Amino acid sequence: MAGPHKAVRAAAVALTLAGTVVTACGVGGGDAGRPKTLTWSMWASVGEERVLWRQLAERVSTDDPQLNIKLETLPWADYFTKIGARLGGHSAPCVVAVQSLRTAGFAKGMLPLDDLIAKNKFDVSDFDKSIMDGLSIGGKQYALPYDLGPTILTYNKNLFRQAGVPEPRPGWTLSEFESAARKLTADGKHGFAASPLDVWMFPMVLTKTGAQPTDGKGNLRLTTPAMTKGVQWYADLVSKQKVAPRVPATDPTFAEEAFLDGKVAMAANGPWALSALKEQAAFPVGLTTIPAGPHGSRTFSSGSGFGISKSCKQPDLAFKAITQMTSQKQLEWLAEQGRAYPARESAQHAWYENAGIADARPALEAANATASPLRTTKNWDQVDQLLFKYGVGAFNGKTSAEQYLKQVQSEAGQG
Repeated sequence: MAGPHKAVRAAAVALTLAGTVVTACGVGGGDAGRPKTLTWSMWASVGEERVLWRQLAERVSTDDPQLNIKLETLPWADYFTKIGARLGGHSAPCVVAVQSLRTAGFAKGMLPLDDLIAKNKFDVSDFDKSIMDGLSIGGKQYALPYDLGPTILTYNKNLFRQAGVPEPRPGWTLSEFESAARKLTADGKHGFAASPLDVWMFPMVLTKTGAQPTDGKGNLRLTTPAMTKGVQWYADLVSKQKVAPRVPATDPTFAEEAFLDGKVAMAANGPWALSALKEQAAFPVGLTTIPAGPHGSRTFSSGSGFGISKSCKQPDLAFKAITQMTSQKQLEWLAEQGRAYPARESAQHAWYENAGIADARPALEAANATASPLRTTKNWDQVDQLLFKYGVGAFNGKTSAEQYLKQVQSEAGQG
């Protein structure tokens, strides 16, 4: 999301675009000789985000007048349910934004891009491999990525300095992490925020025990010994080691809020949030890799991209659109707006230049080098909701990790 300083610059555009959300689906008609309209569906939770994405559509249409892209948006909370229903019928827009964690649930309504990539001899080598893999299912590519993000740790440099704890560097270990968390837990503050949500919890479990939440083929695997051991260790950071605050039952965003409020010294996050964290935090933000376990530092990556619905009547034109939307030029622009850590390696320099965080590059490059895509199930939204719902009790010491994971596995339909 673009920061507050972008809002003034975008205000004039917002006034012009107000009320122009397109609700037509697929490819619209037009006068003879004029380009047909490609409808693009995207999530946007605030007006500033809608302005940004409309600007992207306008930039692409300006560069190539054949591409008349019209944007329709839905709030993040509703997007996946509503667009999933449309993909199941014949009313889906041509261009569809997808997130890697939800790709498995969308694949039936999406057009595999492999033939179009081959037909157009489109070079995908500049895209980060982990997010290309994350947007593929069964060896088929369903979207071209615009951003990616390995899960990393952010930390409050002031709290580290006040506690006399050396700042963590890429390659630090789990024992160093636990030692730092203990020393940073004092005076009503905690060393770390542990959260029972997918992108925050599973990378820490992965580096601890190597456990993954699925078998990579869409089957949930939450009850393996390695997963149970890893989640119990992670939950114990709250209930036994007490280096992380109790998990509130009604606020899944509590970890980031506690970090911004200066109440915890470390929290997991990703490059998609760093520009906003830097602007909102009243302290200097540092970042480092997930601490290394027995097999080194390991993490999961996730990200988003643009695909084509099966109901699109002009897939060749839609493919042209998504290649332009994910071009180096446009991804550099998105990075300059603070919106995306580019999926193209050639565009990532723009993100570093905009972020202005001194230790960002070594941390992210080290994380990217060991990141693997977080593979999910078709009903991952449900899984993640259950992880938080029952994780509250497990993290606060009322149930064991084994009971917690069995409950989630069972209610997700794979118990």
